[in-house]
Amino acid sequence: MKRFWSVLLLSFLCCVATAQEFITIQGFVRDSLSRETLPGVHVYAHDTQTGTITNSYGFYSITLPPEATQLVFSFVGFGTRMVSLPEPKNQRLDVKLYPSLYLEEVTVVSERSQVALPTMGLMRIPITQIENVPAIMGERDVMKALQLLPGVQRGAQATGGLFVRGGGHDQNLIILDDAKVYNANHLFGFFSVFNSNAIKDVKMWKGGFPARYGGRLSSVIDITMRDGNMQEIDGEVGIGLIASRFTLEGPLKRDRSSFLIAGRRTYFDLLLTPLMPDYARVGYYFYDLNAKFNYVLNDNNRLFISGFFGRNNLYTSYDEPFEKVVGGLNWHNTLLSARLSTVLPGGLFVNNALTFSQYQTGYYTNQLDKLLSKRFLFDYQTGIRDYSFKSDFLFNPWPHHTFRFGGIATAREFRPRMFEITNEFINQHRSEIKRQWSFESSLYIENEFVRGSWMYNIGLRLSHYHTMNRNWLNPEPRITLGYMFSPLSSIKVSYSVMNQRVHLLSSTGGMLPTDLWLPATPDLLSQHSRQFSLGWNKRLERPGIDITLEAYYKESENILTYRDGAHFFFIDEQNPSPDIVWADNVAQGSSDGFGVELLLHRKEGRLNGWFSYTWSQANVRFDEINNGLRFPADFDRRHNLSLTLAWNVSPRFQVSSSWVFMSGHPITLPFHTSRIYRPFDFEGQRGLQPWGGVDYISHRNNFRTENYHRLDLSFRFIRQRRRSERIWEIGIYNAYSRMNPFSYTLDYDFETGRRVLRKTTLFPFIPSVTYLVRF
Repeated sequence: MKRFWSVLLLSFLCCVATAQEFITIQGFVRDSLSRETLPGVHVYAHDTQTGTITNSYGFYSITLPPEATQLVFSFVGFGTRMVSLPEPKNQRLDVKLYPSLYLEEVTVVSERSQVALPTMGLMRIPITQIENVPAIMGERDVMKALQLLPGVQRGAQATGGLFVRGGGHDQNLIILDDAKVYNANHLFGFFSVFNSNAIKDVKMWKGGFPARYGGRLSSVIDITMRDGNMQEIDGEVGIGLIASRFTLEGPLKRDRSSFLIAGRRTYFDLLLTPLMPDYARVGYYFYDLNAKFNYVLNDNNRLFISGFFGRNNLYTSYDEPFEKVVGGLNWHNTLLSARLSTVLPGGLFVNNALTFSQYQTGYYTNQLDKLLSKRFLFDYQTGIRDYSFKSDFLFNPWPHHTFRFGGIATAREFRPRMFEITNEFINQHRSEIKRQWSFESSLYIENEFVRGSWMYNIGLRLSHYHTMNRNWLNPEPRITLGYMFSPLSSIKVSYSVMNQRVHLLSSTGGMLPTDLWLPATPDLLSQHSRQFSLGWNKRLERPGIDITLEAYYKESENILTYRDGAHFFFIDEQNPSPDIVWADNVAQGSSDGFGVELLLHRKEGRLNGWFSYTWSQANVRFDEINNGLRFPADFDRRHNLSLTLAWNVSPRFQVSSSWVFMSGHPITLPFHTSRIYRPFDFEGQRGLQPWGGVDYISHRNNFRTENYHRLDLSFRFIRQRRRSERIWEIGIYNAYSRMNPFSYTLDYDFETGRRVLRKTTLFPFIPSVTYLVRF
């Protein structure tokens, strides 16, 4: 290890010493209309075959020999631009790209850049394509679009769970403007918290993780909010059947500062109220609000302040002459981030971010006796708070190399139990807040290299964790190697090690608000994974299609599940337990997963979209469960494919469709049930009377559900006005009304005397209408 660091340091010093032989060009790439920065733009120098891409802030830095004369900038949805270098010296070069409505031709630069990137497992869908994916009730959803990618398994019907390469939904690191998201769903997973109108860029890593990311095992979903238009006031208002939304953005001071506000609210509660009696009410609503402030301090410094606020409330109310009972379930997210990006001399880019994240959920009941004027109140809450500071550095000291290094420190406050009980009938009042803290920090360095046919991204992340007066220190190597057979074809291989210091206790297959976050402890060890991937990339020049074929194998340790017979809610209203030992209710084990993924993606043109297919297998093993034998994971599906298309028929009419197919997932069923009889019935008559049954189960997840498939359609009618754009959108969810399973239950058929398996479905054919006004 010492020799490795000596060689790395010597190489760095030698390269710095020769850096004066090269010139560094750096700057920002912006949208010519809104002046928003553009992430993911390909920057390429034909003369030297050197390239890079802009980061999340639209910044690029490229080091070239003095003979370089021209740079080419290309990005999906914008015209390619060639810029001549005025003189061979270090210089700042900011570039504006002009939007293009339809791009039928793709330059060789863009093609080579996609194939030559030393990345694996990276999925990047343009926001325009995400907006074209048909969605339930017309609500555009980033998470639903990610479910259509290879390697991503879905949860139950229409829900938002993501199970990536055999991992659980708690193993996804979801980031919004550098702040971590601990629950990404509204309405029990049917909608996500991300408003697509406020999003600029979405990146998803499934493997080959760069060293700058850590903290989860299965995936990284990095979402960047839009900065706001710095030129003029823009907005959008949308009215649907179940929700309405708005977006407003514009300059506070032209070319210096901007703002963006986007919000949504459902009105299930308002629609249901007229249909219910006055004495009994049931309702649900959610709302969320995105806000961002962007200020250009000077040419080299820029300040971003952003926030997200969302709340869900499911409530019931029962009012009788002598008693009134109100209860419900609620959960909410709060995210705040302040970021300062700085460009230093020599092409060094620095981003400092201070973030806060909070997720809290709970349930409550309030019972009032009107005659006695006394009440019984029970309120139970659980949550997590995250305070983080991070610094990221990007540096191009010489051609073909990009260095990234930095670190992050995070303090987490876990609140696994907060409750209050007020019982005026017996003059009782109790309250308790249980807190537990943990501290996590990481340092990383990575070097990205592309030259000729060879490329690599080699990095190391050093992860430190502290809780309960104990410390853990773990190195996490990350390696991606690639070789280009031609400018349009390459092969890559990657290896990555990840650690996860938080656990999610969940009795469900989706991110429901009853989930409980807990820290890793000496009793609940940190989760750990190793993943190996092999991939092939190909660009078909004529139709403009990118082909990605990847195979992976992943092993994970210390994953959690509930022990047989464990109860999810450990306390009740009358007897809250003061000493809950969470480790006694769960088991830790291991998992392994492997599979093959295929993606064909056309990002531009009048007809665009993608086709994905995944063959995979995922197994788990726990010493205390299933006699210690391996068994299929809950969302193990052999086959998963989707076809998503969008056709711009004309500037006034667009059609999009999405078809998905999934083979069945495993559930546990008994192979035999023994009937239990008693000698007396309820009236005291003698004779054997049926009393119940005992199920005998051979092994866990021994039965697979039926296959799932569905077709969704969307039609957009667009009308341009002088100062606005009007859009009518008609959506059809489950167009041929396939009765797909949501859950299964075992019932007893009294006519035949046998138990039968019954399927529950939720959504048949569902039409929707949305009206949008953009100005």
